[in-house]
Amino acid sequence: MSRENVEIVRRMYDAGQGVESVVKGGGDLTAHRAMQLFHPECVLEEPAEIPDGATYHGREGIARFFQGIYGEVWDEWRVVPTEIISGPDGVFAAVHNAGRSMSGAEVEMQVFQTFRFRDGMISHATAGFDRSKALKAVGLEE
Repeated sequence: MSRENVEIVRRMYDAGQGVESVVKGGGDLTAHRAMQLFHPECVLEEPAEIPDGATYHGREGIARFFQGIYGEVWDEWRVVPTEIISGPDGVFAAVHNAGRSMSGAEVEMQVFQTFRFRDGMISHATAGFDRSKALKAVGLEE
């Protein structure tokens, strides 16, 4: 199952450009194929370290998250996974993020994401800036 979970995460990242296009084009993101990678009852948590970080519930919540990212906050945003590893408790991803905000601020950061799965779909996703903590969350470090 771990290989399948890594592939689900890869497909999610690969869908990013299509998701961005739908949002910027004013389309309905809830119908995009990428939403099928998320369990209907999934939870996505923004990094605890960011101000006003939010938690999103269900596919509609995931769509709102992406609409905020690509439609309200970032004029350009690139997400490139540099490492995806399966652990006993989920999947870890190291991700390089870079972009320009709507106000023109240039941002570049490394984020560590974790994913848990249910019924062959992402059921929980979170991100943070502490690699060790993310590895521990999926059982890859003690």
